[in-house]
Amino acid sequence: MEFKLNRFDEEDVARYVSGLSNSAILAAERRAYLVYGVADDTHEIVGTSVDLKAKKIGNEVFEHWLTRSLDPHLNLEFVTIDCDGKRVELIAIDPAFQRPVRFKKEAFIRIDSVLKPLTDYPERERLLWLATASASFEDGIAIHHATPEEIFEYLAVGELLSLLGSRALKPVAMIEQLAKLGLIRDNMQGRFDVTNLFALLAAKNLSKIPSVATKAPRVIEYKRTKKVDAVGDVTGQLGYAIGFSRLLQHVMTRMPHEEVMVDGVRQNRFPIPDIAARELIANALIHQDFTQPGAPVVEVFKDKIQITNPGIPLIDTMRFIDAPSKSRNEKLSGIMRRIGLCEQRGSGIDRALEAIEREALPAPLFREVEGSTVVAVFRPGSFAEMDQEARIRACYQHACLRYESNDYMTNASFRLRLGLRDKQYPQASIVIRDTIDQGLIRPLTEDQANRNAKYVPWYA
Repeated sequence: MEFKLNRFDEEDVARYVSGLSNSAILAAERRAYLVYGVADDTHEIVGTSVDLKAKKIGNEVFEHWLTRSLDPHLNLEFVTIDCDGKRVELIAIDPAFQRPVRFKKEAFIRIDSVLKPLTDYPERERLLWLATASASFEDGIAIHHATPEEIFEYLAVGELLSLLGSRALKPVAMIEQLAKLGLIRDNMQGRFDVTNLFALLAAKNLSKIPSVATKAPRVIEYKRTKKVDAVGDVTGQLGYAIGFSRLLQHVMTRMPHEEVMVDGVRQNRFPIPDIAARELIANALIHQDFTQPGAPVVEVFKDKIQITNPGIPLIDTMRFIDAPSKSRNEKLSGIMRRIGLCEQRGSGIDRALEAIEREALPAPLFREVEGSTVVAVFRPGSFAEMDQEARIRACYQHACLRYESNDYMTNASFRLRLGLRDKQYPQASIVIRDTIDQGLIRPLTEDQANRNAKYVPWYA
């Protein structure tokens, strides 16, 4: 805690927020506080003339300026308290995740009650890097000092526990179950702290919980193939677990579809397999970098859907199919897997691609774009409509999937994947040769006959 009276300087505040946040994580505290209106020496409540929410830096609200000026961005809560007619202002500061907090490229630390540059204390800097590396956004606190009634008000407790397989429970038993799952913590003051993980999973309205307010998925629908003429823009409210099925349904119904009869039951047929959209959207939610601004966005175009999530890929995009699963958010991934909304063992991408291949759709495109991961899934298109890049991408992904299934790509298997007829083997051969020239696949053996040639990915 840092106590102040009436002296306000925006850069001084930013340095103190850096130092307090860094000190909090070293001390294993859930929050730090910068308080105006309390005497530093006696801790007497004397009040302050400072009004933090009214402060502006130029034309920018001070709260926004402060959040923007810190790296990484922090969850900050500005609170005004009336103590018997005396005004007290405070900033509640969450610890950092990923790395020490810096202001103007410099990190600070509290040494006793004095603010110091972190670089002056290399041992503490080393410990801080270790502490931030082991911290996670999921374990941060979304709601502090909550009563059971407030937990039920803000979070769909029963719905989440039902998804996790729990029987109908009384409220007291539900609270006990949440504590066992690590979704809430007894704060030893007769109330509970609600984790960011719980809020992400089961919030009734994400926008009402500051630490996750900007993490709600967004769906934008466009009239054509480019980002013009948006005809729909919806930001979700529900937590990921309780709202996922509705999110997926909303995305799928934005695409043109037809009704068909299957075994006497009327069903919708979509141009993109729902299992592919399901796995890729779930991946975007689970693997996003919560320390980066923004949230997953699904864009529905006339010719494709594009899914973007904050954070660079943890795996090379060319190795999405074969590389072992990695996640920034292990606890979120684990619960989403328990609910059945994702595959934790790394097979989600494989399942999506297998569904796309069964429909002979163009190969999806995985990219890293300006600190984000972007996946484009294309609607049906013939071989003739694919450009060379799309054909090579399909060939490489097909070889990867076959190899991961302990099999090999052949001209015949590739023709089937593309929806080509047997007599079109020369076209398939040209694409295979182009993919070899790109260094993406290679013959299984150098002396194999063309008639029975088999191919594997470059990494095999």
